[in-house]
Amino acid sequence: MSQGLVPHDEPRLAFPDLVGWFLPAGQRSHLIGLEMECGLVRPETGRSVSYDEPGGTRALLEVLLEQLHGDPIQEDGTLVGLALSDGAALTLEMAGAIEYSSAAQATVSESMVAARRCLSMVARAAEPLRLRVLTGAHLPFDDPGEIKWAPKSRTRIMRHWFAGLGDGGRLGDQVMGLTLSTQVSLDALDEQEYLEKLRTLLGVAPFLAAILANAPALTGPRTDDGIVSQRMAYWRRIDPARCQHLASRLYEVTSLAELVEVLTDLPMIYRRTAHGYVPGGSRRFGEALRDGFEDGTWPTIADWKTHLAQVWPAIRPRRTLETRLPDGQAWDRLALVPALFVGLAEEPAIRREALQLVSEFRTEALDLVAVKAAQGSPDGINPQIREVAGHLVHLAEQGLSARISRGAERPELIESLGPAFQSAVTGRPPADEIVARWAGEWAQRPDRYVAAMAVPTETTDRIA
Repeated sequence: MSQGLVPHDEPRLAFPDLVGWFLPAGQRSHLIGLEMECGLVRPETGRSVSYDEPGGTRALLEVLLEQLHGDPIQEDGTLVGLALSDGAALTLEMAGAIEYSSAAQATVSESMVAARRCLSMVARAAEPLRLRVLTGAHLPFDDPGEIKWAPKSRTRIMRHWFAGLGDGGRLGDQVMGLTLSTQVSLDALDEQEYLEKLRTLLGVAPFLAAILANAPALTGPRTDDGIVSQRMAYWRRIDPARCQHLASRLYEVTSLAELVEVLTDLPMIYRRTAHGYVPGGSRRFGEALRDGFEDGTWPTIADWKTHLAQVWPAIRPRRTLETRLPDGQAWDRLALVPALFVGLAEEPAIRREALQLVSEFRTEALDLVAVKAAQGSPDGINPQIREVAGHLVHLAEQGLSARISRGAERPELIESLGPAFQSAVTGRPPADEIVARWAGEWAQRPDRYVAAMAVPTETTDRIA
């Protein structure tokens, strides 16, 4: 069935269908998913490559398709990724970065081992093409005016959408083309757990973002602006109805029905029809549910899934809860983001203690914490933010310890929290270390940055 086209013999989608879709039917255990966006850059310049150039992203996908024995993922007849035999996938992002999406796993430990193995294989396949793979939070050497867009029809629609927002979409190219992230997806087995996790994750995310800020400007006119996360700063200034304002609305919902009401209050940016991807039109999803889309077709569950992929609050609500606000980390700290969120969210007692800790902060205060997380300060992270973040890291440690004690995680996962403890104590996020190394041992040379930060080619079973 083509997305966006409802066959005559299929019942029309109704509001209760959207509410019920949020909880996985028949699932009795919790699963964890990871998404890790990685830059594909030249080792000499640290700049991204285009799709069709020699040794570019298409060439890499073709090599990976052969070496990893995956199934091709195509868009309009163009190779844009591959599905792997273990249920994971590698797909191109809007501007040619590559995203690893894990299969759902029972533990962070399993997910991290699989992620490191796969990304090391990508790095090994990339090396003969003179490509390096970078984890982290952004691409510091790419020029915003020269972004190399991947051949995906959604990219054109998205750029047009952001351009139509005026100042609220002015940084759309930077968001789509220069930022990277590490995202964790957690599920819930009933409505109470879903809402409790949603509120907890929305509450803790700004504080974790402050101690994980990892995207300073290294070149260009913004090197002296003091911002420790260009990535978060970009997101702060784009389409607030789908980002920070939406996060505030989500924080207040008290039922899945109310959650659906909030999410159907937005139009789709794009849809997939029998003719490929097309603009979503001006009707809000709730209006389309009642009256149909402007082309005379009716929404499907596939449309609903696509619609939810077009909102970007700190925590994105889908069938899973997807963390989005904190920056991704370097290769040697790759497990830090998932370890923190899983440690805080997956043990009910720990989750409720974390929620209690942040419940005194209203949505406006949480939004201000997120602003400060991106801005940075010569004096380091605000003391009050550090104090709360430090408590949260300790709670995450307790949560992981509980999982380890019953055999649900490997003991060494605890080691991954070390950098978070350090940032909470010193008030210095990872961005400060990058700036210091850029001015010092790297001598402001992109090739040294890439050599130090690239994903290694050897396969490893380590987690932290």
